[in-house]
Amino acid sequence: MDKQDTDGLPANEVGAWTQEKHERLRKYVDSSHGARRRFKSRTCTYVDLYCGPGRSWIRETGVFIDGSPLIAFDSAATHGDQFTEILIADARPDYVAAAEKRLQTRGAKVQSFRGEAHAVVDQVIAALDPDGLHFAFLDPYNLGTLPFSVIEKLASVKRMDLLIHVSAMDLKRDLHNYVRPNGPDDLDFFAPGWREHVNTKRRQDVVRQDIFEYWRSLIKSLGTSPNDCIEVVENSKSSDLYWLVFVSRHPLAHKLWQAIANVSPQSRLF
Repeated sequence: MDKQDTDGLPANEVGAWTQEKHERLRKYVDSSHGARRRFKSRTCTYVDLYCGPGRSWIRETGVFIDGSPLIAFDSAATHGDQFTEILIADARPDYVAAAEKRLQTRGAKVQSFRGEAHAVVDQVIAALDPDGLHFAFLDPYNLGTLPFSVIEKLASVKRMDLLIHVSAMDLKRDLHNYVRPNGPDDLDFFAPGWREHVNTKRRQDVVRQDIFEYWRSLIKSLGTSPNDCIEVVENSKSSDLYWLVFVSRHPLAHKLWQAIANVSPQSRLF
C-alpha cells in the first residue's frame, strides 16, 4: 500500500528489514568512494532498475525512509565522490517520476526509464559511458522479475559491479509450484536451464540451495564473479527473505564488499 509523503509524492510500504539491506548499499557506496575518485575524468554511474518511488514507509512503525536511489546518492556524497549520473527504472511510471523528482531536488543528474527491467536494460546500457565506472543495484520483488538476461547484459559492461537481492522467500514459498512440470516459468527466467542441473526429488532445502548455486554458476560463466560472502536478510521470525549477492570482475571491489558485509549483529552469512 502506498502513502503520500510530506513532499506530496508516493511512498511504498516496506518491512523493517528493508533498513538492513539498505545499510549494505549505503556502506558499499561509501567504501567505494576511492574508485570513483580515480574515475573523476570519466563517468561514474549508479543504476537502479527497480528504483521504486524513492521513499518508503515502514509498516511496523509508520516511519518514512529513503529508498535505494536516494540512499546511494547521499552515501556517494559522504567523501565528495558523487556519482556523475544516476539511471533509474521501474515497472511503475509513477514510481519512476517520483524517484526522479526526489533525486533532482537533491541535485542529482538523472536519466529515467519506464518499464520492467528486461524491457529497458538495453536502453540503460546504451546510455552508459563504455569507459566509465558503474554500479548496479538490483532489488526485485520476486524471482520472476529478475530474468537472467538482465544480469547477463549488465555484466557485459566493462566496469560494472552489481549488488543483487535474490528473493529467498519466493524460492521457499513457491518451490513446490516451480518444480512442477507445468509450473510457473519464473525459475526458467531467473536461472535458465536449471531443470537439467537440479534434482528436484531431493529435500526442498537442498533443491533451493542447488538452484541458487546453479544460478551463481551462470554468473561465473559470464566472466565475472559472485562473491562467496553471501549475506542473509531475515524477517522478525528469522526466516530468510533475501540473499545478497555481490558481483564484480575486480578484486578490490570484492575486498570492499567483504569488509562491509554482515553489518548487523543479527545478520549472518549464508
